[in-house]
Amino acid sequence: MRPLCLSAAVIALVAVSGCAQGGTKTTSSSDKYSGNEKLVANTIEDFQASATADDGAKICSRQITAQLAEQISQKNSGASCASVVTAGMKATDEADLTVTDVTIDPKDANKATATVSAKTGEKASQKYSFTLERVDKRWQISSFG
Repeated sequence: MRPLCLSAAVIALVAVSGCAQGGTKTTSSSDKYSGNEKLVANTIEDFQASATADDGAKICSRQITAQLAEQISQKNSGASCASVVTAGMKATDEADLTVTDVTIDPKDANKATATVSAKTGEKASQKYSFTLERVDKRWQISSFG
């Protein structure tokens, strides 16, 4: 069996999502937001919950855009997004994600950026920028940075 190639998007995805090898300190970082900003922060929290549960299928079908799922699949010789993401999550350390800022694009209310702090074990927190899009009235992650 040929190993799956982890694309940059998947590496970023699994680097911030972690896996379920022990309990995470679950805190809600969406409580300080309201409206669309809260919905964006909830999407990040749902993403972390799916990652903790090793649920690559849910991440690929509901929490990231179809375009991002397709990119992940294409960069892995057509392997399903769910199998690539699940394999990647199993190969990473657990991380606790905290949404520290949400910005709705002033030019397009269907786009947003969430700044996320990821703490892994004893390591210092790292900041990531997630780009999200509203698709069919639901916010989905379109890129990780």
